Amino acid sequence: MTQSFVSPSLVALGVQLTLGVLVFLANPRRESNQCFLLLSIAIGAWLATLHYGLSTTSVAIAEFCVRQASGAGVTILCILNLLRLSITKREGGWREIIGRSLFWLLGTAGIVCLCQTSLFLRSVSLPANTLTGITSLVPHYGSGIVIYIAYFLGATGLLFFNYLKALKQSTSTARAELSFILVGEAIGLGLLLIAFGVGFVIDRTRLIWIAPFRIVFFSLVIAYGIATRKIMEVGFFLRRAVSYALLVLYLASLYTFVWWLFTSALRPISSNAGSMGSFIAAIVVAFAMAPARGVSQTFADKLFVGTRGLDFRKTVSKATTILQSVTTLPELLRRFGTTITEALGPESLTVYLAARDELRPEYSLGDTSVQSGVTLARDEMLVRWLERDRQPVVLDELTRRRETLETVAIRERLQALNAAAAIGILSREQLIGVMVIGPRISGRIYGNVEQNALQVLCGQLAVAIQNAKLFTEVQNARIYNETLLQNLTTGVVAADADGQIIVFNHEAEEITGLSATSAVRGTVRELPGPLREVIENTLTSRERRENCEVTLRLASGSVFARASSSIFHGQDGQLLGALMVVTDITALKRLEQQIRRSDRLASLGTLSAGMAHEIKNPLVSIKTFSQLLPDRYDDSDFRETFSTLIVHEIDRIDSLVNQLLRFARPAKPLLQPMHVHEVLEKTILLVQHRLYQREIKLTRVWDADVDTIRADADQIEQVFLNFFLNAMDAMKNGGELTVRTSIVAADAVVSHLAGEDASDEILQICVCDTGEGIRFEDIPHVFDPFFTTKDYGTGLGLSVVHGIIQEHGGQIDVESELAKGTVFHIYLPLVRFKEEVAAA
Repeated sequence: MTQSFVSPSLVALGVQLTLGVLVFLANPRRESNQCFLLLSIAIGAWLATLHYGLSTTSVAIAEFCVRQASGAGVTILCILNLLRLSITKREGGWREIIGRSLFWLLGTAGIVCLCQTSLFLRSVSLPANTLTGITSLVPHYGSGIVIYIAYFLGATGLLFFNYLKALKQSTSTARAELSFILVGEAIGLGLLLIAFGVGFVIDRTRLIWIAPFRIVFFSLVIAYGIATRKIMEVGFFLRRAVSYALLVLYLASLYTFVWWLFTSALRPISSNAGSMGSFIAAIVVAFAMAPARGVSQTFADKLFVGTRGLDFRKTVSKATTILQSVTTLPELLRRFGTTITEALGPESLTVYLAARDELRPEYSLGDTSVQSGVTLARDEMLVRWLERDRQPVVLDELTRRRETLETVAIRERLQALNAAAAIGILSREQLIGVMVIGPRISGRIYGNVEQNALQVLCGQLAVAIQNAKLFTEVQNARIYNETLLQNLTTGVVAADADGQIIVFNHEAEEITGLSATSAVRGTVRELPGPLREVIENTLTSRERRENCEVTLRLASGSVFARASSSIFHGQDGQLLGALMVVTDITALKRLEQQIRRSDRLASLGTLSAGMAHEIKNPLVSIKTFSQLLPDRYDDSDFRETFSTLIVHEIDRIDSLVNQLLRFARPAKPLLQPMHVHEVLEKTILLVQHRLYQREIKLTRVWDADVDTIRADADQIEQVFLNFFLNAMDAMKNGGELTVRTSIVAADAVVSHLAGEDASDEILQICVCDTGEGIRFEDIPHVFDPFFTTKDYGTGLGLSVVHGIIQEHGGQIDVESELAKGTVFHIYLPLVRFKEEVAAA
């Protein structure tokens, strides 16, 4: 008997002491861990005394070991009570624990002293078994054994009662730890009863080797409840333990039965019947394992149906449905929080979402008096821990960890938030939020199952939050765009690739006179003709149209508009449709007419003053000679001078009147296709001799590869000739005259000639001289009638030229600087004719 106990007891002793040290090192400053070390030492002392007592041949040593083993037994009960107080009264420290354990300490000390007397143990004998030759230890107790047994049973009952009472009054981790201690005690007692019952069937000497491991199983369960960081619900622990126990028992029985069956059947025909039976039994067990595991788990769940907490699958399924159906962020958080609350029953729940450099509470449920208005900084310990470790932080687990500055700061933060746990909401490796939940109303802990469920749910919540934010952004963008479109002072019309109108804002209604409701249901063919042509041309040619001036003939009157259009593509480059922007320029046109009318009136005053001055001079000469004529009629020289003067002054008045007529009523240009370079060359030829006489260098730069326009060649020649003569007058003798052509893009600087073949390009002709230049303050007046800086001339030349260019749909700009020269920029609409333009 003693030999069968030696090896198991030594193994159990080593395991027990190692377990005690590991639990203590897990958190040396925690009273529960310290108590477990004391418990392991007491159990180790009990195992050691039993080992030496059962293995010795000395009666004195055996008697000593029996006394000390008995004393260690009651010491274990006392330490179990200290362990209970260290869990329920941890805030008071050892002073309160010792103060509440005086009865136990005094009682234990008295029983230990009793064990050292002959009243408890009179003697010990070591008789040998006649059959096996193995000695056994037989104690001979005194009358004091009654006191010992009564105390032991009373202390055990009181211990169970105190544990049950504390279990009912405790919550969270304390309740879970007490539950595991009770489960450990129940396992130890159950193994003892099983061994006692089996002893009636099997020789007890063969079961003695199991005895040391009963206390080890008991210690393992308690150690798990005290030292593990992620403690699970005791009900879940029992279900899992029973499930695996049933699975092992079933598979072992199945293996034994199959091995026996095949071995018995194959033994008569094969010498390897045992090996073959083992092989076949192993195959059967392998195939039976999966279904057997499901059956054992189902049975365990039914057996412990009252201990079931969170239904993981049901909760996740319900949350998934919510996350898929909810669109707005507030509704998402509300329904998600309700689901979590129904599943776990927390006192409070708050969801913080990232906003710049902090996390702000976006949803709160329950008692949120502490959390209201509280934000979480990005750089605080709790947030950094969640972002780094990506695991839930549970307050109860922090108390079980070895204390560090980080864990203490996080624990204090959770306590300040009245929270029991915090879970990070992570999306694409980034922390976008934190869920803070309070203690459970049931008092249960947030065990492994609950933490795993919360982590999975927060992972789904992160995706749903991103989707909800995107949905909200899209909704806000849609509202913003609609508001913007409806309040634009420019009409916006958009059509898809098939010509179906998809956007038609309020200003477009005002310009076209169409209803947005009916327009959006229709196509671009229902738009007014000029606008329809612009957008259809863009859809067909896929080219931009800019600043097309159109006139809309509506029932309410004519509307002048400027339309620009362009196409837009999808991400893959596919044509999605066309966009047209329409601006009502009716008021602008009316204002332009008023300005022109005002300009004419202003010019009329200037013209009247100029005419009076220019006509008065020759009339004065004529009047003077007419008055002298009667007196000097006989003077032949006078008559000859008078006749010459009269003709000259009358010719001067006639020339002035003709110029006035050309200015006031310019001839309507006869627009025909022509080459500008050809007209320029012809005009240069007319002035080339004068250029040579004045030693003026001529430079031609024809950069325009196309020079075709619609114009009156004679009037355009008159324009160029006027600019060339003015340039030569400005340079006197010497200098350089540069004539340059180029093509520039059309913009708001110039207006187009109306016509089907007009392009969106402008032909620019620059006439540059190196003459005296024009004063800055005189530049705005160079095109005014009768304004001139020359000593002679009428000042009507540039006014006439300006009118001709305007009639051709063009524009003239002037740049000049004194002593450096002047540049006149002439802009004319370029026309790319489909047929070749014949030379003049």
